[in-house]
Amino acid sequence: MAHIGHLSEQSRAPTQGAGASAPVRAGALASIDVFAARDRLKGRVIHTPMRRLTWLERFVGVPVWAKLECQQRTGSFKFRGALNKLLGHPHDRKVIAASAGNHGLAVAEVAAQLGLAANICIPTTASRLKRERILATGAGLIEHGSSLEQAIEHALALSARRGWTFISPYNDRDVIAGNATIALEMLAQVPDLRTFIVPVGGGGLISGMSLGARAVDHSVKIIGCEPERYASLGESLRQGCITRVVHQPTMADGLAVNLEPDSITFGLAQELVDEILPLSEEELAAGTLAVLTHESLLVEPAGAAAIIACMRLAAEGRLTGPVGIPLAGGNLHHTSLARIQRFPYTSDELLRLLDLRGRRIRDMSVAHSKLERPVAADEIEVSDGGSDICMQIESCIAELTVVRSEFDDFVSYCQAQNLVINTDVVASVVRHVTDTIDCLERAKDDAATDEGRVTAEAGLRWGRHILAYSRRALEWCSPSYFQSYAPQFFDLGAQDSPTVNYERYESPEVQRIEMQLMEVLGLDAERYAITVTSSGMAAYTLIESFLLRERLQPNDVVLIGPYIYFEASQQLEALNSVKIEWCKSYRVDDMLQHVEQHRPRAVFIDPLTNTVDQRCFDVSGFLHQLRARKLGPITVVIDGTMLPCCLSGDELVSDPDVEVIYYESCSKYLQLGLDASMAGLVAHPVMERPAFDILRRNTGTILYRHSALLFPTYDRAAFLRRMHRISRNARRIAEYCYGVDELKDLVDVVYPTLPNHPDHDIASKLPHAGGCVTFDLRDPGGNYRDQLEALIEDFIHRARAQSLQITKGVSFGFSIPRVSAASAMAENTAPFLRFYAGDLSLEFSERLASLLVESLLVMKDQTP
Repeated sequence: MAHIGHLSEQSRAPTQGAGASAPVRAGALASIDVFAARDRLKGRVIHTPMRRLTWLERFVGVPVWAKLECQQRTGSFKFRGALNKLLGHPHDRKVIAASAGNHGLAVAEVAAQLGLAANICIPTTASRLKRERILATGAGLIEHGSSLEQAIEHALALSARRGWTFISPYNDRDVIAGNATIALEMLAQVPDLRTFIVPVGGGGLISGMSLGARAVDHSVKIIGCEPERYASLGESLRQGCITRVVHQPTMADGLAVNLEPDSITFGLAQELVDEILPLSEEELAAGTLAVLTHESLLVEPAGAAAIIACMRLAAEGRLTGPVGIPLAGGNLHHTSLARIQRFPYTSDELLRLLDLRGRRIRDMSVAHSKLERPVAADEIEVSDGGSDICMQIESCIAELTVVRSEFDDFVSYCQAQNLVINTDVVASVVRHVTDTIDCLERAKDDAATDEGRVTAEAGLRWGRHILAYSRRALEWCSPSYFQSYAPQFFDLGAQDSPTVNYERYESPEVQRIEMQLMEVLGLDAERYAITVTSSGMAAYTLIESFLLRERLQPNDVVLIGPYIYFEASQQLEALNSVKIEWCKSYRVDDMLQHVEQHRPRAVFIDPLTNTVDQRCFDVSGFLHQLRARKLGPITVVIDGTMLPCCLSGDELVSDPDVEVIYYESCSKYLQLGLDASMAGLVAHPVMERPAFDILRRNTGTILYRHSALLFPTYDRAAFLRRMHRISRNARRIAEYCYGVDELKDLVDVVYPTLPNHPDHDIASKLPHAGGCVTFDLRDPGGNYRDQLEALIEDFIHRARAQSLQITKGVSFGFSIPRVSAASAMAENTAPFLRFYAGDLSLEFSERLASLLVESLLVMKDQTP
């Protein structure tokens, strides 16, 4: 990009000598009445909207607001100045204006509205579109010279000879005052604007906006931008006097102005403008195409120049936001637009901006939806699990019905396009879908009882597998966009798709899960994003990759809390480039002391340990105190797998000192116990979404489409109801076993909300404490794997005799209770008895607890 021109203090000072202009004094400024112009124009001009240019913000890093003056009457800001000048003008005196187009069109339109006779003098090079629009107003049109400078000279001569009122496009106090109303509106619409970037021709717009800002005592920085081929005002400021530049054609014909010898805009710019940037023809063309590409707004190069100026300043680290820019005019002829679209762009930055080589992930905006206030756990009405599983079945039926119609659409499309399909395959898949819908309709009746939940859930799992299979049966991992004969796609949305649709990049199914989990976790989509992965450990891998590439430097310290999942700790301790420190205490003060001592760049903590003692760490209290002490920057990584939905969005919020990244496995609680596929999630600050998307793509940790289709559809309320039932059952089982006196010498019953638990106070403040009850046998030999397996077998035999559902297996989160010798896979950790309560009735849980007590007492009798 071209060098940015600065105004030195010397160039701003008035130069005495031939051609020099006098400095602007307070009296001269006072003669331009900004507020009178505002009152005069109120209700007569369009109060144009401000639009936030989020696509530009991704390139410049600060908020950018555009004032849509291209939607003003006559298609440009010029209408304001012309109207302010002509209101009250004598009807018996003709007016004449010289213009490259927009000013002349504005004067002609205002004159027509007010019943004034007007002539407009334009150069022969003026836009044909503007010429035609001027004629359409009924004004007289005089074409003279090949430049605006020559047109102005001719108009001034006619004015002097015939006594007409000459209206300069910029060298007029009333015109400038009308332009100042733009700044007044912008600062009223977005009060925290810190920089104006304004297109510059003769300086009427930038002078007016500067005066408007000063009139409301606003310290906004004023920066101009002009064609480097026609840098009239910028060169004059550099020379210290009004200086003529060589007339050259430019894309921004509306800015091709040589200042009048007595132009007051020169002195105003000396006092009020901070700097002016010259823009190349490529940059001027790119500004117009960028606004058209990203906003579907047609803005001429003279009006869109500030777009690229923002990027230029940002590239040098000199852009202070929020930024306000006027999109000053929208009168662009189609031949000029065609030339802009065909322009041979060479700048890599501009090619990215214009999306002419395909868009990088970092350039894409983050998709999110506005969510209602998250439902709090204490607002949930408790319901039985049967009704919730019926809702899941009905949801699956609805999705299968959609799939069936998609096959009809697919066949119709292929027939219309003369594409060959195997109708036998299609008919077979549709039959499976129809049969499954019938099966699920019958399964709803089974969900009413604890006994029937087995068959109801089996039907639901089958339904989701058929859903995934049917959608994937004809789909390709890299679907075709367009074809002559062979269809290599199923989703019709792949046809003529503008984006690469490799499954490794993302799919609509994955986006659905990410949006669903945002709502389930109660996160604000304007502050957070969720990236779904293929497993919980894939989520950890994604975070580790992010930290190594974006946050950690060699020899940085990573502090690990008293417990994290053993596979995660293995990965961290294998990193040779960082120093690992452990804090063995569960007290927040001790953890903070370690932070102050070691000054870690990253901290890993878990709210609840997956151990026999189920220790809790006060994550909320730790984050609150860590933010208050300002020891950052620190990235805190939280594994919430054991306690999903227990931390609020406000607790997970990031700031410059403390960045919070949250992750968990989704194959447990968050799949409602269906366990149909492995999955994981990472919740992170929304501005880091591009980085996580790139890393997920490059590491292959994405959740693939088939697995995504297996993920159940539900909302936050349904999930919280289920977690309430599960934790209620676990608490009742723990209380039942804890209350049996005969067990007190045999086993320690552990559940975080029991009164004897060391972290009872922390757990009692949580929405739930999970579904696992653990048992620590006091006899050291009792916790060996063989002894625990024997105990489990006895327990299951007793349950079978009473037709009670219980399964032996690791993990948790299922609807059916589970029992296992947990930690059997973890290295250097002794097994322990873990009883997962499940999502059945409270009565069912109590019956199972009584049978477990019987099995434990048998073990006691058999102990030597």
